[in-house]
Amino acid sequence: MSNEYPPLALDDLVHIMSLSPAPPLETLDDSQLPLRPKTTSPRPQIDNAIREVRMNITDMHDLDGGEKELPDMVVRESGVVNPDPEQVIRQAEIISCLIVQRDILVRQAEEQRLRWNSEKDGWARMAEALITQQAKHRGSSDKDEVSHFSLLLEMLV
Repeated sequence: MSNEYPPLALDDLVHIMSLSPAPPLETLDDSQLPLRPKTTSPRPQIDNAIREVRMNITDMHDLDGGEKELPDMVVRESGVVNPDPEQVIRQAEIISCLIVQRDILVRQAEEQRLRWNSEKDGWARMAEALITQQAKHRGSSDKDEVSHFSLLLEMLV
């Protein structure tokens, strides 16, 4: 790794979260997320030792077919780009904000579901009470009328 980047501190990796149910608004706004200063190159610089090895390998011209395979592998593996530390930190911050938002949405959906279920149970209890109350106050003439209509209905069917 290059010597240009300072070593990561614990504060770079771990962020203390607020105990409030909603994340602070400043963490949700991408423009206000704390960033390290951007580097001039989007790719990290290749270490001098790796650069020297790659140059020495490319200067080897008198190798057989089998011997050439190993230097080709070294060149290929040493050319792998490591992620930019600033990008990794930024992505970690965004991921932590998204996790907090997801947890809030899941909690709100659960609360809404519980609210709907209790409201539905309340309506069912109210309907039962009204039906029971209506049945108690129904007079004998209403019952006779209902039985009369039932007999007529049975005759028609």
